[in-house]
Amino acid sequence: MKLVKNAVGRLVPTEIDGRKLTPFKGAFTDPLAKGVRAAPPIPKSHPEHEGGEKKLLGSLKEAIKKTGLENGMTISFHHHLRDGDYVVNMVVEACAELGIKDLTLAPSALFPCHEPLIEHIKSGVVRNIQGSMNGPVGEFVSYGNLPTCAILRTHGGRVRAIEDGDLHINVAFIGAPCADDYGNANGVYGPSACGPLAYGAIDAQYADKVIVLTDNLVRYPCLPISIPSTHVDYVIEVDKIGDPERIVSGTTRITRSPARLYTAKLAAQFIKESPYFVDGFSFQTGAGGISLAVTKLLGDYMREDGIQAAFINGGITQFAVELFHEGLVEKLLDGQVFDTKAIASFRDDLWHHETPMTMYANIHSKGCLVNRQDIGFLGATEVDVNFNVNVNTHSDGLLLHGIGGHTDVAAGAKLSMIVIRIS
Repeated sequence: MKLVKNAVGRLVPTEIDGRKLTPFKGAFTDPLAKGVRAAPPIPKSHPEHEGGEKKLLGSLKEAIKKTGLENGMTISFHHHLRDGDYVVNMVVEACAELGIKDLTLAPSALFPCHEPLIEHIKSGVVRNIQGSMNGPVGEFVSYGNLPTCAILRTHGGRVRAIEDGDLHINVAFIGAPCADDYGNANGVYGPSACGPLAYGAIDAQYADKVIVLTDNLVRYPCLPISIPSTHVDYVIEVDKIGDPERIVSGTTRITRSPARLYTAKLAAQFIKESPYFVDGFSFQTGAGGISLAVTKLLGDYMREDGIQAAFINGGITQFAVELFHEGLVEKLLDGQVFDTKAIASFRDDLWHHETPMTMYANIHSKGCLVNRQDIGFLGATEVDVNFNVNVNTHSDGLLLHGIGGHTDVAAGAKLSMIVIRIS
């Protein structure tokens, strides 16, 4: 294995599993910006008349068979239901029962609820994972139990890889809390409402085949539309796609620790004293307990100084929504939501707007949101004295957390902060 130094002085391989790699050259130093975007095959139309092919099918297995999914292909999922997601396990179990093996999973993130995947890795149904891993699957992979090298990508890096053709998806499975029989879908209505479906938008656009799974089938047309019927091949109605109550996790609740609250206070004071805390500023907050406390404290400072933020770029939480409803924030730009109050705001508030990931942080798009942010404050698991930040593992090296958008925000924002308790 040939190793070379990247821009931060790390020795990295130039090839893994037969895949040639380009070492990191530094933020906005972009040797890959050339060529044209990837493209899915030209789709077949679905005439809705007697004898014509219908999109709404009777079972998940029937849909999988119709896509032509075979051994060694790549399937993808979004993570808007977070630790309440049922779709990944449901789909992979169906693939196992159909005898399909050596799959690459390309989720935007996995969570502890996806622990059943471990048995599918052991049995050979899953050969590779390209996506963030939280919890048991990440720990299992950390000990070398995946037969190939897992690939983690940031939110912006994932969408870039799909658009550029580095990550080709054969079949995308979109869990939709609300959908019609033609494939129009959203995440704001139904018992499994989760808010935006922004992480699945790129998968629906670029995958060879797209299956929408819903537990809330409504009469055509389903409005509003997050995933349009123009990208969808088949629709399946299932009993339940997930548990929206488990969108909220330990990382999406404000900290009660005195030490962490003190850290949040210092961070908020630093932001207030920075040159960017002026009327019309913008910021992104993470979902960690300290980051949420900073959001709340910034609201106090905005009231005191009589200033308004132009926008908050999310993941959005109830704390951002409260600032928005109070008029302290003009707009909410949102790729995912982290609690039920944020879901309601996304559904009801006109200026709470869904932003696909290519708009959020794709370096090969013509306009990343992160490049217009003044301030980004995010959580982490470890930070060293040279300000190198780790969000994936703890000091034991176990892969227990997703990579998120940290590097995207750090590159784009004028002021990027990591808020973490040091001791």
